[in-house]
Amino acid sequence: MRKHAKRALLGAAMGLGSSFALVACTTVPQGVNTSNGSAEVKPGGTSTASATHANTAHENASSSSPITISLSLGLITSNPQGQKKMVNDMIAKFEKQNPGIKVTWSTWDSASQEDTDIETMTATGQGPTIMDVGPIPTAYATHGFHVLSAADWKAIGGKSRYFAKQLTMSGPSASQEIGIPWEINPFALVYNKKMFQEAGIKSPPTTWTQFVKDAQKLTKPSKDQWGTGIDPADSIDPWHINWVMTKQLGGDFLNSNYTKATLNSKPVQTALSFWFDWVTKFKIASPNDLDYKSTDLVSAFENQKIAMLPMQSYAFVPSLNASAVKNDWAYAPMPTIPYGMSKLPKGGTPVQTFTSGDFLVIPNYVQGAQYQAALKWINFFTSVPQQREIFNSIGYLPVNVDAYKNYKPLETPTISMLEQAENHAYPYPFSGNWGNVEVAFGGAANQIADEIATKTYKSGDIASALNAANAQIQNTLQ
Repeated sequence: MRKHAKRALLGAAMGLGSSFALVACTTVPQGVNTSNGSAEVKPGGTSTASATHANTAHENASSSSPITISLSLGLITSNPQGQKKMVNDMIAKFEKQNPGIKVTWSTWDSASQEDTDIETMTATGQGPTIMDVGPIPTAYATHGFHVLSAADWKAIGGKSRYFAKQLTMSGPSASQEIGIPWEINPFALVYNKKMFQEAGIKSPPTTWTQFVKDAQKLTKPSKDQWGTGIDPADSIDPWHINWVMTKQLGGDFLNSNYTKATLNSKPVQTALSFWFDWVTKFKIASPNDLDYKSTDLVSAFENQKIAMLPMQSYAFVPSLNASAVKNDWAYAPMPTIPYGMSKLPKGGTPVQTFTSGDFLVIPNYVQGAQYQAALKWINFFTSVPQQREIFNSIGYLPVNVDAYKNYKPLETPTISMLEQAENHAYPYPFSGNWGNVEVAFGGAANQIADEIATKTYKSGDIASALNAANAQIQNTLQ
């Protein structure tokens, strides 16, 4: 969950929402303003393939340069000046190291602009030479991007440079990878240390049974204080936590070869029922949560109304540090043992987070010297100094494993814990239809929340809602 531009995982559209896109073009887009080096975005502006505003690190760059790289970046509205300085500094350093390559940059401020770029570039064979995408499966399904060779990986630092779990979503197999990760975004449980101490709870839960017991101790309805919370009205969060719990139960949202939807399977039904039980059965979450989105849930935690929030990323930290709980929060690994069990069931996996982060891809139409220039930028961007600068400037966690070594800003308890969570990340199904799966599941969750809120919910409704969602997805798989 990013504060500047929450990652969009669209269903009917391309499903390629991303929080920070990097695009390289052979020429500066027509109509670009390169005079002031400031990041501007016109509301409703064009996509990155034909950006209307751009920035240049060097106004006097020679027009005879053989290669020009243009970067298109998602505007970080929470820190635009920090982004501007970071990008211009990186460009200046890169150009000094690579005098044959010049760099400009532009900004976009919506996932729909990025989606349009992907559709346009794959349809026309024209556009950027490097693009950042969030979920790789949908991009891979277009067959519009280079499959990386062993030589390519060597040119960008080798696979050992990157967290291994991120590479599980670079492609459908190790020989079909198209995405180069540039940041990680693991999720974990955030909790209020002060509330835990007051309730006599010594450590965060490691099982969902203990999670419920702890949440019951932390719940005081008369004070509008709750052990945890849910946000079924959110477009993204419902699948996050329910997919994790489904995997722990031995299930998934699609079968192993992605030809059959399994949203109506017993593990998915059990996970979703347990999630809503937090309100209806265990009463550890407020009934008001039924129409909550992620921003509402975060606000409740920061205002000390909720004691535990599962599935939160490091992007939450700046907001936490500016809130009433700035001295009282901590992160812990997600519980991995299903409710009512003492160990994982047969087929269950100890999932703490799904593989999450952003990736760079290079379209097939990029060839020759331009392709080599693209690899040079990616190698530069994912190297230790730049990865640390990204963290220092905009707070994204490095994907380069060496960036964490002997570097105090990245040696905090929270970051160390999230590193461990990253090593317990599992890839969600590598299907180009995944965006539709997310939307269908979110619709089912929202329907159940509405029924509970209006007191029309009855036994069997979860199974019915998931059956409908499953049929919807199965039709798109055929």
